[in-house]
Amino acid sequence: MRKKFKEIVRKLLYIFSKYFGLIKIQVMLSKIILQELYKNKKFSDKKNIVLYGFKVFSQQDEDGIIEEIFKRIGTQTKNFIEIGVETGIECNTTYLLLQNWKGLWIEGNKDYKNKILSTFESFLEKNLNLEIQNVNPKNVNQLIKKYFLDGDEIDLLSIDIGTNTYHTLKEINCIRPRLIVLEYNAKYGPSIEWVAEYKEELSWDGSDYYGASLKSFNKILENNYKLVCCNITGANAFFVRNDLVNDKFINDFSTEYHFNEENFELRLAFKKMHKIRIN
Repeated sequence: MRKKFKEIVRKLLYIFSKYFGLIKIQVMLSKIILQELYKNKKFSDKKNIVLYGFKVFSQQDEDGIIEEIFKRIGTQTKNFIEIGVETGIECNTTYLLLQNWKGLWIEGNKDYKNKILSTFESFLEKNLNLEIQNVNPKNVNQLIKKYFLDGDEIDLLSIDIGTNTYHTLKEINCIRPRLIVLEYNAKYGPSIEWVAEYKEELSWDGSDYYGASLKSFNKILENNYKLVCCNITGANAFFVRNDLVNDKFINDFSTEYHFNEENFELRLAFKKMHKIRIN
């Protein structure tokens, strides 16, 4: 009941703000702040992938970052797996679907199933597979192997399942992604190792207790992947497989260099003013 009440209040505030033009003002201010951030010395190097970020269907600037990374490393299969897509309207692979990529969505919230089925019906008929069930370290490889062969190379793996992202990623051993995108917990900065306790049925409660720090993700991936970017809002980290890293990337793959603070208010800088529609 409390959750539904909060959602109703949030929608009413949004409608009120939109009606009085406050959202447009906030968007404009966020874009100004974003452009000032881009003037930081850190972003003066044209190799810095953050500069190429933009939104089509991602939550923020992930679409542009993903596109730029694949310009630098190329694609092999144009296959993806995204774990945690909600309705699919704003996630990291919808933009790729519209470019004839193929892949698998795994979403644990059954409330999103009908929306996905109705919105992406045409894609589900040809190049999108859907699994609606909770994913965890125990079943993640089994779910993936329903659609991919053991050891398959795929171009993109994206995971955003809140509290258990780290634990689920750690157990994936049946595929070889070229690029991995992960939601990290910016609260803990660039140098602290921290991981949320694993509980199979635990879902994100809206607090800052979720996932893992950037350093912790980097530690479990560092033997096979290099950190090449964190998006400007401090939400997602991008890891490229070692054999694909080349001189098109900045030669500093440390968490200390790539970490971005939590700037979730900058999401408004990428906000679309019209209702999102797929087809």
